[in-house]
Amino acid sequence: MIHQRLLGMIIAAYLGLATLYSVITPLFEASDELWHYPMVKYLADHGLQLPPQNPEAPGPWRQEGSQPPLYYLLAAVLTSGVNTSDMEFVRRINPHADIGVIRPDGNVNMIVHRLDAEAFPWSGTTLAVHVARFFSVLLGAGTVLVSYQLAREVFPDEPAVALGAAALTAFLPMFLFISGSVNNDNLSNLLGNLLTLQVVRLLKTDALPSPRAYALLGVTTGAGLLGKLNLGLFIPLIAGALAIISLRRQNWRPLLIGGLISGGLTIAIAGWWYLRNWQLYGDPTGLNMFLQLVGRRAVPANLAQLWSERHSFTQAYWGFFGGVNVALPDAVYWLLNLVGGAGLLGALTGLIAARFRCLTRFKIHWLAASVTLVWPAVTFVSYLRWTAETPASQGRLVFGALSSISLWMAVGLVWWLPRHARAPLLAAAAGVMASIAALTPFLVIAPAYALPDPIPASAPQTVFIEPNGGGQIGLQNSRVHTTMTQPESYAQLELDWQIAAPVDRDWSLFVHLVTPDGVIVGQRDVYPAGGRLATSDLTAGFAWNNPVAVWVPPAAYAPMSLTVAVGWYHLFTGERMALADGQESLVIGQVDLLPRHDPEGLSVPNPMRVNFEDQIELVGYQLSDLSPEPGQTIELTLYWRGLRPLQTDYKVFANILNPATLTKQAASDGMPVRWQRPTTTWKPGEIIEDLHTLAVNPDAPPGIYELELGLYQEAPDGTFPRLRVVTPDGGMADNFIYLSRVKVSPRP
Repeated sequence: MIHQRLLGMIIAAYLGLATLYSVITPLFEASDELWHYPMVKYLADHGLQLPPQNPEAPGPWRQEGSQPPLYYLLAAVLTSGVNTSDMEFVRRINPHADIGVIRPDGNVNMIVHRLDAEAFPWSGTTLAVHVARFFSVLLGAGTVLVSYQLAREVFPDEPAVALGAAALTAFLPMFLFISGSVNNDNLSNLLGNLLTLQVVRLLKTDALPSPRAYALLGVTTGAGLLGKLNLGLFIPLIAGALAIISLRRQNWRPLLIGGLISGGLTIAIAGWWYLRNWQLYGDPTGLNMFLQLVGRRAVPANLAQLWSERHSFTQAYWGFFGGVNVALPDAVYWLLNLVGGAGLLGALTGLIAARFRCLTRFKIHWLAASVTLVWPAVTFVSYLRWTAETPASQGRLVFGALSSISLWMAVGLVWWLPRHARAPLLAAAAGVMASIAALTPFLVIAPAYALPDPIPASAPQTVFIEPNGGGQIGLQNSRVHTTMTQPESYAQLELDWQIAAPVDRDWSLFVHLVTPDGVIVGQRDVYPAGGRLATSDLTAGFAWNNPVAVWVPPAAYAPMSLTVAVGWYHLFTGERMALADGQESLVIGQVDLLPRHDPEGLSVPNPMRVNFEDQIELVGYQLSDLSPEPGQTIELTLYWRGLRPLQTDYKVFANILNPATLTKQAASDGMPVRWQRPTTTWKPGEIIEDLHTLAVNPDAPPGIYELELGLYQEAPDGTFPRLRVVTPDGGMADNFIYLSRVKVSPRP
């Protein structure tokens, strides 16, 4: 039939595109592949024995060792014959990579690539990674096929919708990107969508399900629980489906026999892993260990914060590549959001129309269709629960329900059209997505990792020398493009470097914006050329251009004249290269840091707008000293504004602390204006000048510290809840802010 031929063409196009993504994306530059593949290698090297997780020694697989292991076991079997002893040579990590952040100067590489080791014909670790990637590509093809089959079950008379659902899955750039990477999501995506299809078929059957159907359901569920934890949420849906079948047939066998067969197989396949976790970690899911390794949010995200992260969610649904730091153009996101939004809104409209019997063009099997609505909803709610704990607002995490999402997106685009017009519109939508998917590897992904072109070498103005007196890096030229800046913006510059004599280590470039007192207001640490080069690879005479963008924090103290200092250091030893006169940094220019423009004209120092839960706003601040000595005091003046009448007396805390250890070297804690102006006395719009004295500990070690600020109340239950900061996009990420850095200077 023509529909099967068209489906074959869609799957063939998917296979070609996914393979293209897998080949063009450099090794370990796909989402979390840096940690997924070491888990595969460990299993291949250790006879499929799982590593015990230890937060003190996490191993190169990090949190992925706490994931259900089926994907890793299968990939390990496929790659077990490959000698991957060169993994650490190939997997040379860029310690300064901007993972999850987009910066003007790039620095997206998660590793610094050795092109000769990654070149075709592949061998060693490179070969093993590509074998595992091709395995993922095949799993993704299964998901495309399931999308088609699922739509045929729910809408049996609409082959165009089924083809549209398959195409919307197959040509989704992010799905292609993940499918071309070493990632356990590829197996869990297939199994989650396959479970949806199996339950739909169970609910559609007119006869009692066969033992074979129960067995297949149990095998898929067991594999799902051994593939990823979130698929355990499907078990209540399976139990509900079996109960519905028993009630419809007035026969207890589906619930009892079906439950025994499918549940027994599920436990037999996956139970050992959960028992192992219970024995090792006291938690059958292993989530306690996973969260220790991956890290929690400093403050759990509330609904406002999750809503503010909707843009990153949709970006990572359509396509957000690399370490969530290589984005599509904004216009492409706008177009894809238009297509997807029209589809989902159209589906909702169609369902409402069907409820009121206005939808007569589609024949829907409602009981089966309900599964394709409930499972995406369950998946999305579980995603929200998970991302509230960990910073992972990525739309790809709902791909376990992608077949259902694509199905309803296709329905929403065309349900209102006459039959003859549906296929052309779905073909047009699929064509747009296929075109974007085909161009993305060449126009977005590959350029992000392209090596910089060498520049002509010339006599350096100055030379940095390794501590052993061997290697030398010369500065040929420097250009500070930003002469004036403000808080919450960048200072941009360019540096032309040259390897004057080969170096034997991988050195990091630092650029500091420094106050006259020596306080580092802004800094940028990178490997050469935005993480794309390593100094130990470069030969004498090699020269390159190095753009650098230094972020100035939102609460940086102004006005201030900042010097721009550059230099080189070794991250793992702390050693620095030095100039001939012994200096370890070179001043190349100056940037004037100006206060923000205050459109309201409040005439306060360092104007800003920091919103604390829409109750109180910090509109400015002033410091008497940025570089006190141990035992000295500094005066911090805060300028507050009440946003509405307040019913609670909040206290202000201000701490000079080390954010890594939370060790306080000075602190102030009390009601505003030395207890004279409780917040309940503030009038909305009134500016409150609030002075705090911070006495630095006499034994405070010299160093750079953060000045932490916030508001809290003493609750009747004995807790001290803080007010959370409302960001401009409506989020509530933290319950404190950092003002200016403070340098504790050594005693004379």
